[in-house]
Amino acid sequence: MPVSQFQASSPLFRGIFPDWSAPRPWSFYLAEQLLEARRESMFPTNGAGPDEDVNVYLTGLLAGFLTGDHDRRVSWGGGALWHPPAKDLPRQDRADWYRANADHRLLYLGLFNRGDGMRRRPVPFGLSVEETRARDLGIGRTCYALAADLLEGRRPRREGLVEVWRKLEANYEEYVHVLGVLATRRLGLGAVLSDDDLAGLLDMAG
Repeated sequence: MPVSQFQASSPLFRGIFPDWSAPRPWSFYLAEQLLEARRESMFPTNGAGPDEDVNVYLTGLLAGFLTGDHDRRVSWGGGALWHPPAKDLPRQDRADWYRANADHRLLYLGLFNRGDGMRRRPVPFGLSVEETRARDLGIGRTCYALAADLLEGRRPRREGLVEVWRKLEANYEEYVHVLGVLATRRLGLGAVLSDDDLAGLLDMAG
């Protein structure tokens, strides 16, 4: 098949097993892996009430993360709450600002076990690992709550999105756990080499 037929604006994948359909967007693959991760986790889909909508939202976050784009609204550390958006901004803009910070922390806590991708140290001076994680979880949860508060009952109506944010707020740590399962069991992030594997790599380098 001509190479041009495989070209697209976003990454594509094919499954290992025979599949006669056309190449599919990365979001299909990520959705499959996310659903498997939820099944393998301590927080399966609908485990605390209907939340298929959250799966769709998380798949979109993961697909967007692959582009490598950095949202300039994201603040490092506690900046998301210490330096809030200007009050004269429209509610929609302020909600999107908090949502961006909540999304960022959700992905980084789940996939990489750190609160954000901007600070140099995973654990800031003066805090323990436990205190840092509790702070980052609290900031992420609070940012979803503030985003939902700003848009709830407002026009243009975005009830579906607000409902997703409320679910993420209510079970923030559980969704972080799901993304952690996705990262380690399905995507192979954070894999640790065995002594034999490491010795083999050193032999190759030598």
